[in-house]
Amino acid sequence: MKYEKEIQDATALLDVILNELTNEKEMPEILKREANIEDDSLLSHLLYLLTNINFPAEESRDILKRSFELTSRLIESLGRPVDFRVALLDILLSKDKRMNNPKVIEIKLYLEQERMTVVDHLTGLYNKRYFDEASFRIFNQARRHSRIFSVVAIDIDDFKKINDEFGHPMGDEVLKNLGKIILGNIRKEDIACRTGGEEFTLLLSDTTMPGAMTVAEKIRTEFNRETLGGKLLSFSGGISSYPEDSLTLDDLVLKADKAMYKSKFSGKNRIS
Repeated sequence: MKYEKEIQDATALLDVILNELTNEKEMPEILKREANIEDDSLLSHLLYLLTNINFPAEESRDILKRSFELTSRLIESLGRPVDFRVALLDILLSKDKRMNNPKVIEIKLYLEQERMTVVDHLTGLYNKRYFDEASFRIFNQARRHSRIFSVVAIDIDDFKKINDEFGHPMGDEVLKNLGKIILGNIRKEDIACRTGGEEFTLLLSDTTMPGAMTVAEKIRTEFNRETLGGKLLSFSGGISSYPEDSLTLDDLVLKADKAMYKSKFSGKNRIS
């Protein structure tokens, strides 16, 4: 799956294009503009949304232009409106031979199915698969545009004891509750993932180490108010920030994990 924000942007662009075509414009404005990296990337996401195929950015612009040109000829030939996606399908099937056995599916249903593949059903947070993709994307954006971001690693304290003493259903409730608390304390642009059994990782865009510490402490404090069997629940956390702590993604994630284990060995229920 493409990254969710990019797919959302592509869906919004599709709405704009369809609205422009309703107003009888021959070619969407985005295809009339002078080509630039951002527009081409968005068009690539749009083609992925429509075909589930990853096209290079420049090729995406060319394919869409050809689709609209063919649409005009089809309208003239048939004497009735023709959706540009019909022309796109014809190009990919007969000319480019990029598709062999396409299936028509409503975009809303497609997006729901795609989302299910990257969301952890228990907590509602993203899963490890999405984390791997999103962390790579955020890291590259930060490196390219000289931006900062922080990684927060979280691990519930004594989770095995919770499962052993209260059973796995209760353990699941603890996981769900922490997921809810995390979502209630991060911004829309932040990414929260369940990356292991009782392990969570947050990707906080444009956030410094002190800012990440503030967010992590809010989550820790709120979770630490929860009780189970008369005992307070807690987690240990670790933070690393780009570019302050590392200039490579793997090392950045590793340092957040090491900081989390430092919290574990220093008494738990703290952020390092």
